[in-house]
Amino acid sequence: MKKLLLIINPHAGRGEIAAKAVECINIFQQAGYDVTVYVTQGSQDATRVASERSKEFDRIVCAGGDGTLNEVVTGLMQCDMRPPLGYIPAGTTNDFATSINLPKAPVEAAQIAADGVLHALDIGKFNDRYFNYIAAFGAFTEVSYATPQQSKNIFGRAAYIMEGVKSLANIKTHHIKIKSDEFAEEDDFIYGMVSNSVSVGGFKAITPGEVRLDDGLYEVLLVYPFENPMELQWLVNDLLTHNQESTRFAYFHTSHIAFDAENEVPWTLDGEFGGANRQAEIHNYSQAITFVTGE
Repeated sequence: MKKLLLIINPHAGRGEIAAKAVECINIFQQAGYDVTVYVTQGSQDATRVASERSKEFDRIVCAGGDGTLNEVVTGLMQCDMRPPLGYIPAGTTNDFATSINLPKAPVEAAQIAADGVLHALDIGKFNDRYFNYIAAFGAFTEVSYATPQQSKNIFGRAAYIMEGVKSLANIKTHHIKIKSDEFAEEDDFIYGMVSNSVSVGGFKAITPGEVRLDDGLYEVLLVYPFENPMELQWLVNDLLTHNQESTRFAYFHTSHIAFDAENEVPWTLDGEFGGANRQAEIHNYSQAITFVTGE
């Protein structure tokens, strides 16, 4: 029989995956897999298990949020042989699941993880760390990892909005020299995002129709500071209407980009704290991991 490793984070989202685990396992068994279940014991445990045991299995399935998926991806990137990776989204926003057309219902996602479409997708590297779909700094980025898990479980996406409102009055400006083949500038920025997703924080990307998860390119969004509430409103309007001619932000595609800041800048990687750095270099590893996706 084919062998499948199911890595479960029982604390992701509202803990719904724990109640659906038996049904998911049954789906995998009916698809012809001999299933091994591993329940994560803490931070980075999924990385260790994926790295140490990937060669034993024909398929790995991650059940958890975007942070858990990031850990599994990190583990697989440390391996020479990487089995196909399925995903059962069980977090609060599950941005990556939206990008690869996965349903929110765990049992339906398990069915796709068992026999969905195999698709080799890009993986990013931020200095010496890997990320799956986003590296970001600046306004509101700390919300994703600063929001208490209990609040996420109770309020869902509204918990992020509540934390975001709290941080609105504390938006910081970062002076950064940014360089890529497509863009070179030294200026002040309040937000920066290097992403490979049609959805970020549950909201659509600026050009979702142009996002390709396997083209070796990232979508980069850099937002300049605003001086008053009226300018903030104009900025929001430009972002919501996908106005790529706006002078309030820069938007372009690249496979490699470097950041050199005056002071340390906190970064978020796939919704988790990625450290504070003055220098950051981001590379795109095209089609590095094969995912099991929806149609």
